[in-house]
Amino acid sequence: MRWCVPPGEHVFHNVEYGWESTAMATESTGTGSAEFKAAAEGGRIQVLDRAVALMRALAESGEPQRLRDLAERSQLSPSTTRRILASLCQHQLCEQTEDGTYRLGLALFELGRRVEADLDIRSRSLPALKRLSDTSHLTAFICVQRDEWAIAIERVDGRYAFSLALTVGGSLPLHAGAAPRALLAYLQEDEVLRLLAQHPPERFTERTLVTEAEVLEDMRLTRERGYAISDEDVTPGVAAIGMPVFGHLGPDRPVAAISIAGLVPQVLGDGFDTLLGRLREAAEEISRELGHGLATR
Repeated sequence: MRWCVPPGEHVFHNVEYGWESTAMATESTGTGSAEFKAAAEGGRIQVLDRAVALMRALAESGEPQRLRDLAERSQLSPSTTRRILASLCQHQLCEQTEDGTYRLGLALFELGRRVEADLDIRSRSLPALKRLSDTSHLTAFICVQRDEWAIAIERVDGRYAFSLALTVGGSLPLHAGAAPRALLAYLQEDEVLRLLAQHPPERFTERTLVTEAEVLEDMRLTRERGYAISDEDVTPGVAAIGMPVFGHLGPDRPVAAISIAGLVPQVLGDGFDTLLGRLREAAEEISRELGHGLATR
């Protein structure tokens, strides 16, 4: 099917009123068009606002709700409410019961469990990260794995803080950087090969590991010595050391990884052994806080 759109116009989809053009949105006096224009000017996505409103209504009710009641509480038409609920059900963010009412879905439990776990790791690691940063005067990070990414959930800047690629909430691919590679090293080889095939490694600098052989050899070396070294593989002039953090499930798979970063001479210079010892102490302290070793005591 071919769309013919007049010059200067754009076609958008209004979840309640179907396909319209920008000209219609500007000129029409219909409620849906006016709402779309107001949402667009405010930088919001209207259908997401409506979906969130429905989920909040379900959460606040404390019990399964009828479609009509949800529509009234969310100030939406029944048809719009039905379509949004159908989409939420497809993603298991809500579910329809046998009697036709709606309640929140199990996918929210999984998302909440992940957030809770990350918050617990962050809070329990923060004292050790602060000491590590204070004693080294460098920047300390803790990251967790999400698919092919390492996500920074905390960062403590030291005296020599400067611009670094990774910020809180930011991410790096698992093949680049010290903490990401400390996480990557403990994945199964077939899982790593699958990730490399699906997401070819991005080259940040000439030192970034991008070939399958380089990545697998770095994994072996990291497991053997217990830490990863990032030597300008993400940002020229910047180095870091990363080390895994383990939880109560044992040493086979880390729950997070910490790293300390700075300029190359600050990290890989004469003070390397001292810095490595401090990093190891921090990693062991955080691991104990997360229950590592309790099963064997």
